[in-house]
Amino acid sequence: MIFTLKPHDETSLQPLLLELFKTDILHLTHREMRGVSNNSWLGLRSEITQFVSENSIKLIIIDATGEPVILDNTIYGYGPSYLDMQSDLKKICKSIIITEDFSYYYKPVENILFFPYNLWIQSTRNIHKYYDYQDTVYDTDLEKTHPLMCLNRNLAWHRIYMLMLMYNKPWIDKVDFSFILSMGNRLENKPIISKYITEEEKEVIRLISTPIFLDYERDIPIWNIPVTYCQGASNVNGLAYTRNAVNLVTETSLTDGIALTEKTAKAIMAYQIPILVTNPGQCQFLEDIGIDMFSDFIPWRNWDQIENHKERMQKIVDFVDTIMQDTNAILKTHRDFHPRLIKNKERFHSDEFSNLLLKQIS
Repeated sequence: MIFTLKPHDETSLQPLLLELFKTDILHLTHREMRGVSNNSWLGLRSEITQFVSENSIKLIIIDATGEPVILDNTIYGYGPSYLDMQSDLKKICKSIIITEDFSYYYKPVENILFFPYNLWIQSTRNIHKYYDYQDTVYDTDLEKTHPLMCLNRNLAWHRIYMLMLMYNKPWIDKVDFSFILSMGNRLENKPIISKYITEEEKEVIRLISTPIFLDYERDIPIWNIPVTYCQGASNVNGLAYTRNAVNLVTETSLTDGIALTEKTAKAIMAYQIPILVTNPGQCQFLEDIGIDMFSDFIPWRNWDQIENHKERMQKIVDFVDTIMQDTNAILKTHRDFHPRLIKNKERFHSDEFSNLLLKQIS
């Protein structure tokens, strides 16, 4: 049986955990663990200790999937890291962390289990089993008519920086490009922005009018644009995915944690050639698990291991600048890649791929 500290409606991983772990589990998620201070941890740990005793819990699962997480992050000393909390909870009963950090794929650690949940749930076509939304569309057209898409919502610093790099390019009007939240005072009020974006860069960004919508979204209220699994955000039958050959994916996090999300999965499902703005090493990871990253067209090895995020993004935009000089050539390359794109999607949805992703937790 699976327990939570407090009742809630979200199921998330619970059906899968019930299949894999045949014992009484306390399932701890971001709801309980994220943003905990050193002081509040003392109270939370006491609450967990009492709960484990009263319910005869045999296993605590610290679920660090769904959103990017840095397991050793103490928020500049503000609170315990996930690893610190696991260390404390081990004194109560067996405690494991489930993480989407791909470094644990290569270097497994006892009681820290790698599970790329966001890739897995898309690959299995089973979102309906874990969320209320029942009508996810996992398939779309193979033939494409437009060269490139790049969709952006949350105001993460790297998306703002990519906006700055791309906005004044002469080919931007040929891109299905969106940036659907207004910048507002984000540049002034988010410390992490100032950590990575200089004052000179902010001046350039302030000249860009936001929000920016896709041509077919301009008359849609922003609250009707799906953003979560529960709203159909994993569908790939939207026009951008149906018509674009290349997907420039600005992943959820570069610096706040390591995880690939539905944004990457959707490019594979939609028969697109992916270019990923993500953590260093993620392209190599995807290739290592059997996903074709089209290195003979996208020179991702030139930037995938670069630790400097801004340098990595500049190299990506420089490459995009090169290929956007001839959009017809992009479409021809995509047509030439049809057999590989089909094979990629078949691999992604295969039982073999699902079992590989489940390997450490099954």
